Amino acid sequence: MTLTRVWTPTGNYSGGGGKRLIVIHSMEGFTGANGAYDCAKYFQTDCGASSQVCIDNNRGKVWECVTRGNGSWTQCQYNSVSVSCEQSGYASWSRDYWLNNREPQLRNIAEWIAEESSHFGIPIQDLTASQAQGGSWGVCYHSELGSAGCGHSDPGGGWPIDKVLEWARGGGTPAPPEGILVSSDVAFYQGKQYFAYIDQQGHVCMNGSAVDPGSNAKSGVGLDIDQATGKKVITYTNQGGKLCIYEQQPGSTDWGWASKEWNAK
Repeated sequence: MTLTRVWTPTGNYSGGGGKRLIVIHSMEGFTGANGAYDCAKYFQTDCGASSQVCIDNNRGKVWECVTRGNGSWTQCQYNSVSVSCEQSGYASWSRDYWLNNREPQLRNIAEWIAEESSHFGIPIQDLTASQAQGGSWGVCYHSELGSAGCGHSDPGGGWPIDKVLEWARGGGTPAPPEGILVSSDVAFYQGKQYFAYIDQQGHVCMNGSAVDPGSNAKSGVGLDIDQATGKKVITYTNQGGKLCIYEQQPGSTDWGWASKEWNAK
């Protein structure tokens, strides 16, 4: 589903920088049937706060207050490097409450994350506080930005980030395996995230499946997806120093040679 973005502009914003964080907030209120609209209208006042979008249980719709390229006023020193989502609800809510009572809202957030990820090339991965504050790219809670991020505690420990990121990846596209990567690359297509990597056995893989089980890869894996057709192209350097190129045609699950081996320079 492509989200409908209802433009509800606020003057509460600053110029932006390079975006590396997708930050999840809770409004600590605005839990009525039109909570996102009410919060967006609040941001139009002289309140000194804003967010890129406001989201509630109205399925398929978000209220956009600040354009992607600018910095919304919601996470202090991280405003310029983040895109932010204010969601209806409280940080005190349990995981069960979120999943049982706010699934349409969570689905909206998952689709918003996928759209922002695709636009900026931000990986759909859950960051720790140290990663979020240390320059890594990914998705984090407002609370994980610490005092420099305004020192808030939202959206709370019960917020089901694992499930939301699973939906954002397209229903279960995996994050890259940990501890076995020699070289890796990431690309996005139609809101889904794809990882190409070389495992410790030298196999070239994408999202957990071997592209060439017999490969003897060394380094330099790269992944490119044609946004018009969906054709995927993986390149890597084998142990003999040759550049190898594989491609997967749209609608196929098979990989084939796109090129002869070329001397890597």
